[in-house]
Parts: sequence; structure tokens; C-alpha cells
Amino acid sequence: MATSLVTATPGATIAIDYPQPYVLYQRDADGKGDVRIRGTLTGVTEPCRVEARFSEGPWQTLDAATEEGRFAGTIVGLTGQGRVEVRRAGQSEPVTSVEPVAVGDLFLVTGQSNADGRGSVNVTLAETNPFVGVKYQGDTWSRGDDPSDNSGKHASPWPIVLNELIPEQKVPMGFVQAAVGSTVVRQWRKGGSYYERAMKVLHSATDGSMAVKAVLYYQGENDITHHNHLSVLGDYQQYKTHLIAMADDFHNDLKAPVLIGQITNLGPGRSRNDGVRQAQQEIWSECPHALPGAVTYDILPTDGVHYRDAANMKAFAGRWSYAIRNALYTKSPQRPPQLVAAKRTANTDLQLTYDRTLNVSDWQGKASDRPAGFRVVAGDVSLGDTDISSTSVSGKTVLLRFSKPVPAAARFFYGSGNDAQNKPVLRDAATGQPVPLQYDVPIK
Repeated sequence: MATSLVTATPGATIAIDYPQPYVLYQRDADGKGDVRIRGTLTGVTEPCRVEARFSEGPWQTLDAATEEGRFAGTIVGLTGQGRVEVRRAGQSEPVTSVEPVAVGDLFLVTGQSNADGRGSVNVTLAETNPFVGVKYQGDTWSRGDDPSDNSGKHASPWPIVLNELIPEQKVPMGFVQAAVGSTVVRQWRKGGSYYERAMKVLHSATDGSMAVKAVLYYQGENDITHHNHLSVLGDYQQYKTHLIAMADDFHNDLKAPVLIGQITNLGPGRSRNDGVRQAQQEIWSECPHALPGAVTYDILPTDGVHYRDAANMKAFAGRWSYAIRNALYTKSPQRPPQLVAAKRTANTDLQLTYDRTLNVSDWQGKASDRPAGFRVVAGDVSLGDTDISSTSVSGKTVLLRFSKPVPAAARFFYGSGNDAQNKPVLRDAATGQPVPLQYDVPIK
């Protein structure tokens, strides 16, 4: 590493411009992170070197300095949280320090209002957490407590996620808040105004390193409505094309995966809701850079659009905690239950076979023996939950008995529109997560 030379008197002072308190550097696969440091040493009369250390590790020489006393460089830090200290090489005084600073996992939050946060009940980080969770919001690093949206007024799911994952994974974690309400998918592609804004926010947060663990993306509500003139208005193919491009763009620029959430139902318009959510679900298996984010089709938002009250936000955050854990911290990520077959076993009976054991509950955890969300369509005939006289869920098998005959050549849907919203749904018995939505499955 190159030697840094500046000039200083014995009474020199050192100012650290970066990091600021609560900065988190992304660790690499070996559990180490590049700790970027910038500052100024004043009182210049004789040459000297500048060195730094992280969390009481070894002193390391910074790799650049100027005659004006400005220094900048990178040292290597191990995963953890502690203090960054800077001094003249070999001198015990003066030492300037910044704390807390961490090396761990950093997430870039993108999407619209629910990703930004519209919660009404603030959450504080638990004092028992082994590390202090952090956030970059409003051009400032701070503790990861609420309020944590861009305006500094609302709660978001991310403090709850930090409270769940930090003690579990025993790794410092934080998030960079770059989501913006009422945005559409076109604006999150490279060249779109909010993609470019997110990259600028991340550049400022990381002092240009741009290193993150993953991008978290929850968006789609405004691509169902007409409230943004760039909306695809629920067009499945358009939304999917833009969504794939968005995931590719973030991955290519950041070399990080993108966790894409699947939104809940937003008002009337079955085909629009289905188009957006089908695209979100399909991209998880079709795009190598896209991973499953929060699945929320069964949760009814507090005001029909936003997760606001405490129970709503806890459920929303819990879906994100599961998605992040499963995608990034599990050696073998768990695939959701797959529908193996939809078969008419009698004139009025439809048997669904999954590849995993199921149970039934609503989004608040209340168990039930009567799942909802089913639809059978054949031409102008449509049978739904109100046409089902009995339901049996046993292991991997669901048997539906309709009060009317199941038409020949019928197609099966699950969770279409608001069919499953705010109702008990089929879940993976092992994880508690909802089974995937089903669209237009042929019934044998």
C-alpha cells in the first residue's frame, strides 16, 4: 500500500469527513469490508504518514494524501461494529475517532410508498440487539429507528426487519432509503428519474463505493391505476418487460440481486391486479438476478393501499424478513409449494395436489379449516368461493366440492383479484408463507 505523506506539527488536529456516525460498509464473502476514510490533518510543517484502524484492529496506512493536509484511503475491517480511529503514523496522539461504524450488510430500498413507509406506529430498535441497526435517510446516517421514510414522518417495515434479522444473523445491518411514493416501474429502469436518484443517494451514503448486499423493491400499485401518466395500467407484458429491465439494470450496476415483492390487491380491476402480480411472480424464476421478495396478496392494507397500523406493518415486515432470510441467509433457499395438478375427480369435485404439506390461516395467524381464493372459469361460467359447499385440506391435497358442476375444459385460478385478500389462505405448513398465485391452470 502506498505511503501517505502530509506535513504536521506536534499539535496537529485531525478532522474526519467520512465516515460519519452510523455508517455501515458492505462486507464481502470473506466477512471483510473496505472501510473508506476521508479527512483533513491541519498544522503542516513536517512530513508524516496518516494511518487508521477499525474496531481496535491493526493500524493500517491510508493510501492517499495531499500537500494541503487532505487524506483519503481505504483500510480493511472485519464484520462488526465499533470505532474508526485516525492518527499520525506511530503517534499515540492525537487520535480522532468516529463511532459507531460497522461492517455488515446494507440494503438499498426502492419502489413506491409502501417501501418508503406510511406506517402510523413508530418502532424503536431493541436495545438487546447485538448491533445497532442503521439507516441512510434524508442525506444523513442515523440509527435505524422510525420514523424511517424519506419525509421523516412515517414508520416503515425496515426497523422491524432489523429487529428480527440482526439478532438472528448476528451481523450489523442497515438500509439506504431511496423509495418514492406514486412511482411506476418505468421510472425504476436505468435512465428513469428514480433509478438515477437512487444511484445518487447510494453514492452519497457509501462515499462512492456503491456496495450493497441486495436491492429491495416493492412497487406496482401505481402501475394498476391511472394516477401516474407513465403507468402501464396493469398490462402484464409491458410491466414484465420493464420489471426485467429494472432488475438487470440494478444488478449490472451494483453486482447485487434484486428482491422483488409481490403486491396485494389494489381496488377494483381484476385483470390489472393480476397482470402486475403475475409478472412479479414469474420473474423470480425467469430472471437470474431477481429473487422473491415479500408476498402479500392475502393482506388487506389498513387504508386499502398502505400498511399503516401496527398489526398490518408487523405482517408486512414479517414477509420481508422471511424473504430476505430465505434468499440471502439460507444455504438452500426454500421454494414455495408448487401446484402439481388440478383435477376434476367428480362432476362437482376439484382436487388440487401440491408438492408440500399445507395448512390454512389468515394473515394475522388465525387458523382455519376453510381456505379462500379459489376460482374456476370456463367461458362465461365463473365459480368462486361462494359456490364451494365443502373444503378439505389434508397434507398436500385440497379437495373442493362445488354446489354446481365444474365445467369441462375449465381453468383454475387462485388468489386472482381480491379473492384471497383478508381471508384464510393455503400456506406452506413449514414456513407459513402463502402458496403462489395461480393463473389460468388447465383442469384435467
